[in-house]
Amino acid sequence: MTQAERGLRESSFTSKNGKKIFCRYWCEDLNKPRALVFISHGAAEHCLYYSPLALQLKNAGCYVFAHDHVGHGQSEGDRVHVNDIHEYVDDVFYHLDMVSERFPDIPKFIIGHSMGGAIAIIALIERPDFVNGMVLISPAVTTDPGTISPLKMFLAYQIARLVPQMALAWMDPWFITRNTILVQKYLDDPLVYHGGLKARWGASFLKWLQWIESNMSRIVCPLLVMHGTADRLTTPEGSKKLAKYAESKDKTLKIYEGYYHQLHYEPEEDGAGVRREIIEWISARCKAA
Repeated sequence: MTQAERGLRESSFTSKNGKKIFCRYWCEDLNKPRALVFISHGAAEHCLYYSPLALQLKNAGCYVFAHDHVGHGQSEGDRVHVNDIHEYVDDVFYHLDMVSERFPDIPKFIIGHSMGGAIAIIALIERPDFVNGMVLISPAVTTDPGTISPLKMFLAYQIARLVPQMALAWMDPWFITRNTILVQKYLDDPLVYHGGLKARWGASFLKWLQWIESNMSRIVCPLLVMHGTADRLTTPEGSKKLAKYAESKDKTLKIYEGYYHQLHYEPEEDGAGVRREIIEWISARCKAA
């Protein structure tokens, strides 16, 4: 058994809506972790995609865990489809609370990427003391007025009502990272959903992004927000707005010139540097906690 395989565990829980949710734990061999770290993945991908980051966090003494959001990866549910985005948030509350009961006096952190960032933000607005710190990688925070007009939003809501699982938008995989090897791996991964984003999912997502914009000042936990200037899938302007209006006394905004959407998997030292910054930021706040 390799060092990477030691401590791996897979299990599941049942969501409020009766769906089996696939879980991954990377650190069952850690006897005294210094922190709990939950990873909230983005739309269409799955939690196993984050193994390299998870194992580096494990080496820093963190107990890292995640699950596939309903309708993603190995979890049950229609592919990348929910009636309400809050279904994802409910599962995050349940899972992190469950693990926290096992480790009651250890600081907790959440890492959210893209859609997973929006999920984390909603969770921290609703429960400000839910974790001791939040790391957001290219989070979906606001709609882009240059691409989503009021007319398009109106049409999306109408289509969502009539044909909820109709595909309306597609993500171009070649915009996720400048690392072409990882893009090909993403394209070949059978657990990644390569269909279009669906109408009802999109309508709910737009509604919750508007809610985030109206409530982001309620975020008070330590906050690290990271975004690339060349991201075409979520807008760095949303991250800047979040960093400006969040009430967190401890908040850091990092903007990376020319980086794509998956900052943590950019080529060579670029991605390695982002992962190192995440680990150093969490480690510093473990000491403070």
